[in-house]
Amino acid sequence: MKKKLVLFLTMTMVTASLSACGGKAEQTNADAPAAEKTEVKADETASEDKGADTTAEVTAEPITVDFWNSWTGSDGDVLVEKVNEFNSTNPWGITINMDITPEFSERLATTLPTGDCAPLILSGTGDRFRYGDYLLPIDDIWENTSLAEADFNENAMDCCKMDGSLYAVPFQNSLYYMYWNKDLFEKAGLDPEAPPKNFDEWAEYASKITDPDANVYGSGMFMSYGCHQFCLMGVEGGWAITKADGGKWNVNFKDNENYKKYLEWMKEVYTKGDNPMENEIDSMFKAGQIGIMVNGPWLAAGADEAGINYGMCKVFGTEPRGDVAGFFITNSATDEEKLACERFIQWWYTGNEGTAIEDTGVGVWSLKIGFPTAYNPLAESDAYKSNERLSALALDSTSKDSIWIITDPDFKGWAEMIGTIGTLAESVIYDTPIDEALEAAQAEAEELVKTYEGEDALAQ
Repeated sequence: MKKKLVLFLTMTMVTASLSACGGKAEQTNADAPAAEKTEVKADETASEDKGADTTAEVTAEPITVDFWNSWTGSDGDVLVEKVNEFNSTNPWGITINMDITPEFSERLATTLPTGDCAPLILSGTGDRFRYGDYLLPIDDIWENTSLAEADFNENAMDCCKMDGSLYAVPFQNSLYYMYWNKDLFEKAGLDPEAPPKNFDEWAEYASKITDPDANVYGSGMFMSYGCHQFCLMGVEGGWAITKADGGKWNVNFKDNENYKKYLEWMKEVYTKGDNPMENEIDSMFKAGQIGIMVNGPWLAAGADEAGINYGMCKVFGTEPRGDVAGFFITNSATDEEKLACERFIQWWYTGNEGTAIEDTGVGVWSLKIGFPTAYNPLAESDAYKSNERLSALALDSTSKDSIWIITDPDFKGWAEMIGTIGTLAESVIYDTPIDEALEAAQAEAEELVKTYEGEDALAQ
């Protein structure tokens, strides 16, 4: 048990937050500022029955359930609005007491082992590995609510399971896309409706856009953020750690010619001065200082608010890389709290009786913020299909790239691999020979495989 706790604390220290959108090992929403702790409390009295559809009986007594997450960005404001709506309209007498805090990961580290964590949390589905001993299987949600497993993207659901049991329900696909500033394109003599189709065009366009006198850069790669780097690095190079036959694991850094090709390209863009030597790229994009970059849908709201004339598409037309965030129920929950959590999760997808799907939590999360959905009834709705941006970002139901960004989704040491990629990229930028940097990453990743999968887990 001592060894398991040490691993738990180690992984927690690696985790910064699940992208402002929430909590993964590195901000999947680098755009989200560290915000003040935000609490949402409902009225003391339960609302009258609004007719929410459920297969379970209505709760006889009012109940309050704590809900923690780290959605500190502008998307968190939408979450606040929907939780307030639930508290004032749900028919079960349930009050969701939501606490949004940038210290989310630290709070989990101290409260999960003691049983003092909130019953409901929102985090990356990789946390089923990190926090597995402190999470409840929720396979009964299909009996306790009107939700159906078949209504969710199969790949996203795979990320919510461990050892055959369900531990989370998909909340969002935290994916990375290409953004480009159309005004900067036009100013540089480029077609504002034609983003780069490959790495060569990215570098070419970036060189034309860069204007040192105006503090404008054509390229906006994050220097040391592993997820942002790998959404480009993995386009041709594939996952850094993959599962081999017989349950063994391959580490794919050393002698990976596609990784080497990417790192050479990346280094040249930096060397030419077309990419800033920093990581605050989101704010620069919103200030009109970046021509091309990759980031998630969470950037769109800030760019819209800033009045940036931008485009958004899949990176070079490939399936977007990212991960899945989900609703978890912790073992701090009583039976009554667990049922209340499941009912809130149901409401997020279905609303009250008669609620149009575009007005549900899941509907607003996609249509207002721009997250591609893992909920099939929404994806098949007219409101979703007619949304030009979401249609352009549609998920491939057969691809697993969109459910885990750097490694095979089943690799337990995924969080530390984000740091490995960031270190690899930064070391190359600061003149470490690429072969040497790849060998160092190979050695580090092999040790992670041994640590989290076993001493004999390497395939070669």
